[in-house]
Amino acid sequence: MMRGHRSFRLLPFLLLAATTIWAQQQAASNSQAVPSTATDPQAPQQPNVTNTETVVVTAPGEFRDEQSMDSSALSIEAPGTSPIRSVAELPSVDFTAADPYGAYEWAVRISVRGFNQNQLGFTLDDMPLGDMSYGNWNGLHISRAIIDENMGRIVLSQGTGSLETASTSNLGGTLQFYSADPSDKRNFTLSQSFGSWNAYRTYGRYESGLLPGNTKFYLAGALQLTDKWRGHGDIGQNYWQLNGKLVHYTHNGEFSIFVDYSDRREVDYQDVNKIWTRKLGYDWDNYGVWGTAIQAAFACNPQYGVPAAYPGKVATLASNEDPCDAGYYGGAGLRKDILGGISYKAQINSHLLWKTTAYGHHDDGRGLWFTPYVPTMANIYSATPTFVSPISERTSEYAIARGGVLSSLAYETARNRVEGGVWFEGERWNLARRYYGTSIASPLHSLYDFPSNPLTTQWEYVFNSTVYQLHLQDVFKVNQKFSVEAGFKTVETNTDGELSASFLSNPPIFANPTLQGGIGYTPGAYAQGALESGKPFLPQFGADWKATRNHELFADAAYNVRSYVPGGYGFGNSPWGTTQAGFAALKHTLKPETSWTEEGGYRFTSKLAAAQASYFHVNFSNRLLAFTQGPGIAGDASILSNAGGVTTNGVDGAVTVHLGPDFTLYNGATYSRSTYGDNVLTAAGTPLYATSIKGKVAVDAPEGLYKSSLDWHRYGAFAHLGSDFMSTRYFTYSNDGSVGGRFLVDLGLGYQREDLGAFHDVKVQINAYNLLNSQYYASIGTNGFVFSDPNSVALNTLQVGSPRTLVGSFSAHF
Repeated sequence: MMRGHRSFRLLPFLLLAATTIWAQQQAASNSQAVPSTATDPQAPQQPNVTNTETVVVTAPGEFRDEQSMDSSALSIEAPGTSPIRSVAELPSVDFTAADPYGAYEWAVRISVRGFNQNQLGFTLDDMPLGDMSYGNWNGLHISRAIIDENMGRIVLSQGTGSLETASTSNLGGTLQFYSADPSDKRNFTLSQSFGSWNAYRTYGRYESGLLPGNTKFYLAGALQLTDKWRGHGDIGQNYWQLNGKLVHYTHNGEFSIFVDYSDRREVDYQDVNKIWTRKLGYDWDNYGVWGTAIQAAFACNPQYGVPAAYPGKVATLASNEDPCDAGYYGGAGLRKDILGGISYKAQINSHLLWKTTAYGHHDDGRGLWFTPYVPTMANIYSATPTFVSPISERTSEYAIARGGVLSSLAYETARNRVEGGVWFEGERWNLARRYYGTSIASPLHSLYDFPSNPLTTQWEYVFNSTVYQLHLQDVFKVNQKFSVEAGFKTVETNTDGELSASFLSNPPIFANPTLQGGIGYTPGAYAQGALESGKPFLPQFGADWKATRNHELFADAAYNVRSYVPGGYGFGNSPWGTTQAGFAALKHTLKPETSWTEEGGYRFTSKLAAAQASYFHVNFSNRLLAFTQGPGIAGDASILSNAGGVTTNGVDGAVTVHLGPDFTLYNGATYSRSTYGDNVLTAAGTPLYATSIKGKVAVDAPEGLYKSSLDWHRYGAFAHLGSDFMSTRYFTYSNDGSVGGRFLVDLGLGYQREDLGAFHDVKVQINAYNLLNSQYYASIGTNGFVFSDPNSVALNTLQVGSPRTLVGSFSAHF
């Protein structure tokens, strides 16, 4: 494993500074041959070349730190790659995944400037996607919301995010995804790809072209089949997906419809710790063989009276190295989603623009795990149930039904742009924990199927939520060089979590609960009640000064709040993830997480190069941390505690330079430090642990990031070489458990030809992820975080990164 290097702090910024200075010198020399628009009012304005086919590193005129990527930048990735993986090129973005494509939802992680995934805001065509976490209660992951080939562009705001973003979680930045519009020309696109780990993907899209009546649409579908890169037995990570989009132009506006259907079935990678990786191997995974899993379950549970030893290499683990959790038969995530939105924007007159979006989303999901902690019993409610199997299939069952509307008006004059809007969403989220039977001979249920006929239901919740958001902002142009922005939003989220009526009418009351792993119902064991979160006034301010045609300064500040997260017993950072008594204690002391973000920066743009450098400071208040008790997958109640404040200070920068007509060089670097400002206290105000975490570095918050890429294009041939460095990350709050830094290299090669007989835009491409075949720890905290784990044995909460992966693809239009 690679280790972090302190020398990282200066080297990337020296490279950035040298590249920027060189670009400025070249721009200055080139400007001598360009007529000045100040002396020649008829001369065309010099274009600010801020984008390449790699990345847009700056956005002139914006009040905040913002970058974007368009479809040409995204197309360098292999088909089937999650759009969120492409964003990893941008500064301050920490992206990790256990699979090559960044699509396996349990282990994919993105954080920006110390804020993790569930503290950012995500939208698609203005429709809220929630926090994109696993088991998302108010949205879905972008990989399920749109086929990656249908993505038009992505906009990342690293710091404050825009006021109009429909999100209840954007303490930090925002990621706004936009679908591509249908083409004006009628055509059909077909793409086929093959790759490592038996990967197979087919994509097709039909474009209607512009029809009479000013309407156009496309219909698209994708099927992807691939195996996990580690594991045995059923190891597929498969999905199929359909998209459709229609655009109709009126005399003063545009009407559009977007629809998505997704069916995703992913067998899980086993979470590991350092001990298991060292003793069992880098490619260790779940057993995948039923007989082996039964043997391990009997070894884990000697009380069943069947003598057994742990199978294979697991037998080498000491009793304090958790051999029981080293492997299971398997687990999986199953999701079916329907997402749809209708938008209309109209230029009412020369000054007034109106925009409205209505959307709906339905999700049916299962999280499967064959657990050795709860056996399968016949006649389970009797005093003497009959033992059948040492394993049962445990599920977390999700059902989302939500809908909402966003509407805004913008009034613009020569000096002002006043914009205001509202967002409302109503949602019902069902969440249940159920167990299904197995036998000694067979699991009885497939990892790819939604199970039926449960043995028992441990609990079933119904969460009803409403969100109200109002925002108002004004951009005032003081003069041609200086503009200021001021605005605010009001947010209120109301969530009521109750055990369902069907569950309460027939709760699982066991005559002998000990034999059932303690999952029986006890009144008061599960939290119920309502919580309100939000703030009536969340201000945002910004300023932008164009010092010269090429040089620009900007600054902004914003206050944001995050709503409470619903969840059942043992669910992460949810106030409902505890007992009724625990919830009652929290209800009177709990405060929603808030953040105050400040940033300021410099931009440089020219024909030859674009660069940006920023300083940022964040005060994160009332940070809620869940201290995991026992094995993360076991679903024990976590201790939810207010960890006080977290302070982040940092700098980041990015530069893109054109090296002649064929080459483009991009570099991005970040140094930031996020530390806890207080010790963790109990509800009574006493220290939760003897050792304070004050001053400790926040978990999963690397101090250093460096990204670089070199792109080449000539006569239809193209190549992309990218690298990504990340420094040390901690997975314990006390900082006694960490994973070292890692350095990854990706490669893309291809050839594209506009016309080849009846075909157009013919493209052949090969991608290599992790080109150097590095071994490293990818995602951390997949099962939460603990206070202390110096030997990395207390919690299996790490995922190792995928080895070198090759993908070849062919596409054509006709």
